[in-house]
Order: sequence, then C-alpha cells, then structure tokens
Amino acid sequence: MKPVWNEQQLEIRDYYEQVALQRVRPSAAERDQNLSFDRQIWRDLGASGLFGLHMPEEFGGQGLGLREFAAALEGFARGCQDMGVLVSFVAQVGLVQAGLLSYGSEQQKQRWLPGLIRGELLGSFAITEQGCGSDVRAMKLAAHQELDGFRLNGQKWNITNAPEADVVMTFAHVQDVGERSVSCFITATDVAGLERSEPFELLGNRGTPIGAFDFNDVLLPPSALVGEVGQGLDVLYFAFLVERVLTGLVITGCMEPLMEDCLQYSQERQAFGRPIGDNQYIQGQIVEMYCQVEVLRSVLLRAMDSMEQGEDCSSLASLVKMLATENLHQACINAIRIHGNSGYRRDQYFERLLRDSIGVFFAGGTIEIHRHVIWNNLISELNQGKRSRQGLNLGVYQKADVTAFTQPTEEALA
Repeated sequence: MKPVWNEQQLEIRDYYEQVALQRVRPSAAERDQNLSFDRQIWRDLGASGLFGLHMPEEFGGQGLGLREFAAALEGFARGCQDMGVLVSFVAQVGLVQAGLLSYGSEQQKQRWLPGLIRGELLGSFAITEQGCGSDVRAMKLAAHQELDGFRLNGQKWNITNAPEADVVMTFAHVQDVGERSVSCFITATDVAGLERSEPFELLGNRGTPIGAFDFNDVLLPPSALVGEVGQGLDVLYFAFLVERVLTGLVITGCMEPLMEDCLQYSQERQAFGRPIGDNQYIQGQIVEMYCQVEVLRSVLLRAMDSMEQGEDCSSLASLVKMLATENLHQACINAIRIHGNSGYRRDQYFERLLRDSIGVFFAGGTIEIHRHVIWNNLISELNQGKRSRQGLNLGVYQKADVTAFTQPTEEALA
C-alpha cells in the first residue's frame, strides 16, 4: 500500500513509524488511563525532527516538502496508535506553527518557532469558548487597546494542550475598531493574569491535555499581535485548512494498521472449521476499510498539491475531515466486531481508538460545518466562476527543491 510515496518518502515514513513504535506506543495505554501528558516524548519528537520536517531551515527545520512531511506524519500515526499525542501534535504544528509561519512577524517567528520545532515548547491554539464553538465570530474574549498594548479579558474553553502549554495563540475582539475586529495574539502562558485549568476528564483523547484559559486583565504588548488588527479570521481560516489536512493524515495512518490487523486476524481466527475471513460480511468490512484508506489518501494528496501551488483548497480540506472522521469511527466499530470479545478488551487498542474517534467528530468543526463550507464554495464558484478568499496567505507551503532527509543521530535522540 505504499505506491504513492517515492523512495525518500518511504524512508521517512518508515523511520517515523519506528520512532513512534519505540517512544510513544509502549506507554499509550498508561497515558490514557492516567490522563497524563509526557513532556519527554515531546522533546524526543523534537529531537527526531518531526515538528520541523517541512519548516524553513532558518528556524531549525529541515526545509522538506509537504509530501515528505505527510509521509512522516502518516508513518508516525501508524506506529503510535495514540490519538492523544497525535491531537496535541496537530494542534501545535497544524495550527500554532502554521499560523506563525504564514502570518507571524519575523520577530515572532524567531522567538517561538525554534523552541516549538525542537519540542522544548508546547503550543496551544485557543479559539473555543463556552457556547461558542464553530461560530467563531460569537467569541466573547475582549481585547481593549491601550497605549502600551492590548488588555484581554474572558475565557477560552476546551482548548487542546491548555493545561500544559508554554505558548498560546488566541483570538479576541478588539474593542471599538468596527465590524472587522477579530484579531490574533501570541504570548507565553506565564504572563501575569493568565490562568489555566487542570486537564478535563474526557471519554477519549485522554493523552491530550485539554482545558481552559482564563484571561484576567492580561496585558500584552503590541508585538503580541499576529498580523494586523482585524486579521484574526484570516489566520484562523488558514490554520484550520492546514489542521484539517493534517488530521486526515493522522487518521489515514491510524486506519491502515487497523485494517491490516483485522485482515491478519480474519485468517487466523477459526470458526466452524474455517477462517472467519471466508465469510463475505467479514470480507466486506475489511475491504471497506481498505477502500476508505485509499480514497482518503488520494484526496489528501490532491489537497497538498493545491497547498504547494498556493491555491485555496478549503473544500478538499473539509472533504478530508468529513471522510476521515466518519470512516475512522466506523472502522473502529468494525474492528471490534471482527475481533469479537478480544476486541472489546482494554489490552487491545481498538476500544481506545474508538473512544478517541468520537472526539474528532467535532474537533476543528463538525461534519455539518464542513458540508456548509463546501456548499458555500460551490455556490461561490457557480456565481463567480472561481473562488478566492482575500487575505489568505497560501504561499508559505509552495513547493521548492526538496533536499535530502537526514536522520537524527542516536546521540540526539538519547
């Protein structure tokens, strides 16, 4: 199932699968049970180069292309089977790092990106509030502009990485500037007046620290503003586009070994004197998983090609998210059904992945929101002949000459 990757991409994919198998997967069940986040794993991932494979070399990345990074992330997801770590990873790389790279000032990129890429910092992207999820314009966090900066008051809720984050990128309405007021800010989490909760107790994704931020008269300097006042929605929509594509890559990586495990089991498990794989209903479930993985990977590659060409691929990104979340959930249910009672036990990863799959239904926008995005894009193309969102800086991932992948030394990973 690897014909889409060239030789170097296969090397990258296999390398990061081994990184995950050795450094993430062995403790995945423990983190799920204890609701814990392991900072050493984060540092190990930084040392492996995963955070910065596609990021510019000037900030500590390797400067490779999106396909190389996609191969790495798919391989990493294959190996770890820990959606908690993967959700934290996507929040940092697909939201915080992507937003900084595209809209951050040179000073902001120099300050934050090297530490994020090395895994020394954990990033958080704070949008959601109580009563305000997909309707981002309804957020209540307020930023009052003063002579020495911006004073923020309000709360963010259900935020990935919040209880552990070192840096947060957040969004607020700047007061008294007119209708275009949503703005983006970035700050260290130890700033005066910023408090965060303990991790929320959730059904799944328990290896991801999710909680709340309270902004109590938090004074941020003008240098904390990402882009310009009123440009927050541009940053947000761009980051969402990247996050949806990365979520699709993560789910593809998780689904493929799930299908392979079911296929192997269907040949080993005997019932009524023959392998259960001889039954057409078992065959149908496994073939459906295979088809879903291949279709999802094909759409993902189209979306990444568009990103490398600097084109708006929001419809493809929403399609990726829709296909990925719905298919992962059904694949987990089928895997448990195929394995029977053994699949229902907690010493397998199937039940953990099933619980995790529920959370990705609404993370980054519900299925209904993605259908709405695609509908609006279709209508725009019908009426205008083309679709282009003003303010989206889509050029940061444009394809360049790909350099050779360099594996980190054992000393770096020690």
